[in-house]
Amino acid sequence: MKKIRVHVSQIRNHLYAKIPDILVKALNISSGDDIEITFHEKIINQQEDLWKIHPVDISTIQFKISQEVHTMNMYNRIYIPENYRFFFPVEENEFILVTEIGNIKTSLSSNGYISKGLRQWFSLNGPLMPGDEFEMNLIEDKNEYCYELIYNKMEKNL
Repeated sequence: MKKIRVHVSQIRNHLYAKIPDILVKALNISSGDDIEITFHEKIINQQEDLWKIHPVDISTIQFKISQEVHTMNMYNRIYIPENYRFFFPVEENEFILVTEIGNIKTSLSSNGYISKGLRQWFSLNGPLMPGDEFEMNLIEDKNEYCYELIYNKMEKNL
């Protein structure tokens, strides 16, 4: 089972947990469905198994690059849309990004950017263009969080 983060908010004296949209689609969750949740201290060292048969774990995400590429290209960073941030470790926790130039030790910032160590990757692959696509694959490693980064450039028709 994969750990995920959910955002808890209070509306009129009730607490609500926002489940990431990609999980709602993948698990076909709809209003009125019952789900099982376990509570742990805020600092979590280990996740317990919730079900005997695990629901389909999400091990791959894909998303297109938005129109706002100037900041990403200027500062050599990749923006992760909010709907996909649950896929990565919590903010500022380092993970390994496996790329064609080698492994990059990096982290996700509080504003959703992966930036540390990407200068060489950008010099090989940049500039990013609107419509290009990223695919991130979770690589099973018990010691560290590892993700394979696949960058698909949009083909321009001339």
